[in-house]
Order: sequence, then C-alpha cells, then structure tokens
Amino acid sequence: MNESLCYAVLSTLSFGVLCALLYLSCTKTKLAAGGFCLLLFGIGLFFLFEESEVVAFKFGIVSLYSLPLIIRLFFSFRHALVASLLNIGTLLYSINLLNDNLVSLPFQVAILLNILVFGLLNVALPLAVSRVLYALEINAQHMQKMYHRLNRNNLLYEEIFEHTGTPTLLCDKRGRILRLNNQAGELLSAKNKKRLEGSSINKWLEPISDSVNRFFWQSNATECLLKSDSKMSIEVHRSQLTNHGHYVLHLQNTTHLKALTQELESTQLTNSRLSQLDLLTRLPNHFYFSKLVNERLKSQSNHFTGAMVIIKISQFKLLNKQYGKDKSNRIILNFAKSLQSRLSDQTILARLRGVKFACFLPLGQTYLIQRNLSTLINSALPSQLRIDGHQLNMDYQVGVVYLNNDESTAEDLLEHCEMALEYSTSADRIAYYDRELEHNLMEEHQIGLKLVQAIQNNEIDIWLQPQVHSDGQIRSFEALARWRTDDGGFVSPVVFIKIAEDLGLLPKLAENLLQELVSILAQWNDEHIQTPVAFNLAGQELMNDAFFALLMSLTAEHPWLGDMLELEITETSPVMTNPLIHKRLRALSSYGYSIAIDDFGTGQASLGQLVDIPANILKIDRRFVSPLPQDVRHIDIVKSTITLAKSLNMKVIAEGIETKDQATLLTSLGCDTLQGYYFGKPSPIEEWTENSHEKAKELRMVY
Repeated sequence: MNESLCYAVLSTLSFGVLCALLYLSCTKTKLAAGGFCLLLFGIGLFFLFEESEVVAFKFGIVSLYSLPLIIRLFFSFRHALVASLLNIGTLLYSINLLNDNLVSLPFQVAILLNILVFGLLNVALPLAVSRVLYALEINAQHMQKMYHRLNRNNLLYEEIFEHTGTPTLLCDKRGRILRLNNQAGELLSAKNKKRLEGSSINKWLEPISDSVNRFFWQSNATECLLKSDSKMSIEVHRSQLTNHGHYVLHLQNTTHLKALTQELESTQLTNSRLSQLDLLTRLPNHFYFSKLVNERLKSQSNHFTGAMVIIKISQFKLLNKQYGKDKSNRIILNFAKSLQSRLSDQTILARLRGVKFACFLPLGQTYLIQRNLSTLINSALPSQLRIDGHQLNMDYQVGVVYLNNDESTAEDLLEHCEMALEYSTSADRIAYYDRELEHNLMEEHQIGLKLVQAIQNNEIDIWLQPQVHSDGQIRSFEALARWRTDDGGFVSPVVFIKIAEDLGLLPKLAENLLQELVSILAQWNDEHIQTPVAFNLAGQELMNDAFFALLMSLTAEHPWLGDMLELEITETSPVMTNPLIHKRLRALSSYGYSIAIDDFGTGQASLGQLVDIPANILKIDRRFVSPLPQDVRHIDIVKSTITLAKSLNMKVIAEGIETKDQATLLTSLGCDTLQGYYFGKPSPIEEWTENSHEKAKELRMVY
C-alpha cells in the first residue's frame, strides 16, 4: 500500500513537472529541454534502483538507455555522447543485477538482450538520429544559403527594375499591371503605385491609332495618349515575353520629341519654300518659276495663248558701283514690288538671277500683235524709281517670245527669251524671238569661237583710212580693224566688234592692235612721218585697268606718242556715262593724247559728253552726212554742230563723204577735216609701210 502511494505521488509530481516544462518550453526551449532530460534521468534512476519490481527495473533501464537519444534531439551530439558513455555504468549495473537472477530468463540471454537494448537505444538510435539531424542541418544551411542568395538576387532585380533609367512595368497577357517602378508611376500620374498595381493598363493609356489591337501591349511598339492628360504622348515598347507569359513594357514620354519633330517639319517646310523663292524679292526663283509655268501649260487647253518675257535692268553694274550693294539691292526690291503691282494676278513673275526678271503672261487676242504687247510691257515697266527721296531713271532690255502650241516647256521659252534679249538695244529695247534670230545667234556663237582664236593668234589686221584737209592733203588716218577669214572673205567689223564686246574680248583685241600700231608709229617717227592715227575705243577698254595702264605706260616709253596717236571714243557706248571713264580720259588728255568724240549726236546725253569729256575733236556721224546736200534739216543740224564745236575750240571731222557735192558743202560750212570713200577707202597698213614707207612719203606726209 505504501509503494502504491509512493508511485502515485511520484507520478503526480512527474506529471506536474512535465506540464511545467511544457509551459516553460514556449519561451525557454533549451531550459525546458534540459529539465525534461533531468526528469527522465531521475525517473530512470528511480525505477532502476527499484529492484523489487522487474517491470520498474526494465522501465528504468529503457528510460536511461533512451536518454542519449532524447538529449541528441534537444542538444548536440557531444552531449548525447557523454550521456551514452555514462550509460555504460547503467549497463554494468544492470548486468550485475541480472547476475543476481533478477529475471527469469537464462543469464546469457538476459545479458545479450540487455546489450542489444543498450546498443539499440544508447548507440544506434542516437547515431541514426544524429545522422538524420546532421543531414537536416546541412540541408537547412544550404537552404539558408539559397534563401540568402535568392533574397540578394531579388533585391538586385528590384533595384535594376527600379533604376532601369526608363519607366518600366510588368503586366500579364490581359494587360493587368503586376509591378512597376517609380518612374512609371510618375509618368502615369499616379500618386500611389498601389493604385496601378493590379489595374488594367487600358485604364491609363489609349492607343492613338484606331487600327491597333486593343491588346496593344502585346505589340512591339505602340504610340499612346495618357488618358489623364491627352496632350502627353507615350510610346510603349515591349521588351520581351517572359517565361511566365508576362510582358515587360518600357514607356517613353515622346511629347517633347513629337513637338520637336513637328517644329523640324515646319522648319523644313519653310526652308523648302524659301529654296523655291528669291531671298531678296520673295519672288519664285528660276527653278520654281519653270515648275509653275510648266504646270500652267499642262493645265490649259490647246487654245491657250501667252508670252514669256525676260526683263533686264540696264547699266546695273554701273549703278552698283555708284550706289553700293545695299542701295542696289533696294533698287531691285523696289522694281520687283512696282512690277508686281502693275501685273495681273494671272501673271507668273520671278527673279531669275541678278537683274533679270521673268514674266509669263496669259494673253488675249489683242496682244498677239507685237505693237500692242510692246505697249503693255512698257506700261508695266516703271520709268523711274524713288530711292532715298531721289528719282532714279530706269532703263531696260526686254526679250519676248510668244507661246506656240508645240508642246513648248518653260525652259524652252526662257532660252528663246534669252536669245531675243541678245538683240535688244537702247534704241529698240524690246526684242522678239523668231527662228531667224535663233539662226543668227548660232552663227554669232560660231563666229565668237573663231574670234577667240583669231585674237589669240593676232589674226585681226589694221587698215587705215585717210582723213584729209579741205585742200585734199592727208591730215591723219583712222585705224580700222579688219578680220580676213581662211577662205579669203571678211567678217564685218560691225559683227565681230559687237561679239567681242559681248564676250569681253575688246580689251585684249585693242591691246593687240595698239601694240602693232605703236610699233608702226615708232617707225614713222624715226622716218619723220608726222601723220597722226586715230584709234577707236568703245569704252569697255578704258574700264579695263590693264589696258588703261598700258596706255599710260606707252607715253612714258614714247614721249612723242601723244602727238601721233588720237583716241576716238564711241559716244554711243553705254559706259560713256560712267564717271570713271571721264576721270581716265582727263588723265589721258593730261598726258598729251588728243581725244575725239566719235558718232556725235547718235548716243546718250551728247551735250553732257562735251562738258564731261576733255575732247578736242568732234566727229559728225555719217547718218547726218548721207542726206546732204538735199536735206535742209540735216544741213542745219550739221551747221549747228560745226558752230558748237568751233565755239568750244574743237576741230570737226565729217565721216561718210561719198560725193564731191558733200565735200564742197561741208568745206563751205567750216568743216576742218573730211573722211569717206570719196577721198579713199580703208586699205591695209602694209600699203603705207612697204618699201620703206614709200607711199606715205610720196603723199608728202613727211613734215
């Protein structure tokens, strides 16, 4: 009875301690585990030493043998090993008790079973559990390393995703936003990213193109508008399709880029328009004008009539030198505005280049008559322009071609206008194109090519025509240029001198002839043949610095040259109004050259030339001499001219005399010197220089 009570008390205490340990294990696991092991150890010892009961003995042995296993479960293998070694004492003690025949089994069997239980519970199971726990620890460590690595990679991916440099989001196939970085949240105007996560991308973006699939995020690139701000353009680029079927989308704010693109396109459009216009006048340029005219020609019917006109402002180089580039540009601009205001809206007006303007005029039947069209053109051209409060007189050259229904293009019409312009003169400033004109221009072109070679090879010869006193004695000669071709014929001086002037060859031609003439005059000076020779200048030569320098240097080399060489200035030359010409003529006069005004009365501002040019000889043109003596008006004109010259102490030479009556009349009117076929035709200079200048000496040219 006492033992039962003792066991009951012990069980109750053990159960209480066990409950306390279980409660303690919630907060202090190690302490509770140690207490449980001590409890098991104490119970095991108690039952082990309870030798009176075999069951209690067995329970005590099992409890003590199981203690290393329990310790291994809660503590380290080292602690379990210590417990196992201590249990050797328990084994020895239990064998000693078995030796006392505590059990009914044979002694050897009991010992063997005891050892087996000891090995199983005290050694094998702790070792097995240790192995399992060790494997679990290794696996846990590996899992922990994997967890740390995964966590580190996750943080890295989070950082990369957040700092891609572009707004980025992740969505599934149906457009539901799974993740997004802060830049994407700011771009989509969401104050809280949580509002975006889980929502549909369609809620925030709308494709610009109606043809785009409503699942636009599945496309490679799509232009969208932000729904909260329709002015903001966003371009969506799909980066890749993930293994989970999700889409990584990069967003780009293209609002400023589109604005810059539109500005660039606007600038390019403006530049394109400017490339078609003349920068000064804002009129169409040559290319755009041709395009407009060709479009007009294609759109009109076959019965459409019109004319192409090229207008060239005359003497503009002189105006440019006189007024400067800026004021000359203002002249061009004012002319363009004036011309544009005088033409109809149906007229296409353009500035070709420099001082050339082109007009394409639609015409009615009235203006198919050249006289009426000329009147129309003259009325459209301003005769004066006002610049800085001053009135500037304007002069023009005009080339005109009528439109024929022969599939002409603007380029053809302009080319024909240029041909007509070549034949425009100061007397007849409007020239019309025809086929014969084209043939003449082609012929002149061929002559021009040959003329270049002839000048280079010194193939232009000097001929002399005598100028005589009223008594018939030779007073002087006029040097005339003659060009004999390879076939023995001659090219008219009127033709090749004009071509040389147009091609800018006059200075070189004059230089060649002058060098040859001075060489002859030097020989005459040595032979005491004191007969002057007049040398013709058209004005272009005097504008040439090299030729003017040559004239000045010749007087230094040959002091007598001023008495032997007269300079005849053609008064009809346009450059004769240039102040530079007047300045250079005054310089030549001061060096002793005699200056003669040729073709007096046929050019511009004739009386003004007498004031500005230091001339001492006046030549009456043949057009005033030819009608004599029958035409009374011409007699009065010639008489007045001679009187004017005498009053200015100028000598008078009349050219073009072909009859005795003309010579007699001019002599009676007081003309000093006569020239013409009546006295002698031009002849090669060799006739006067051959045989040691024999002919010159026979005519008593030696003084």
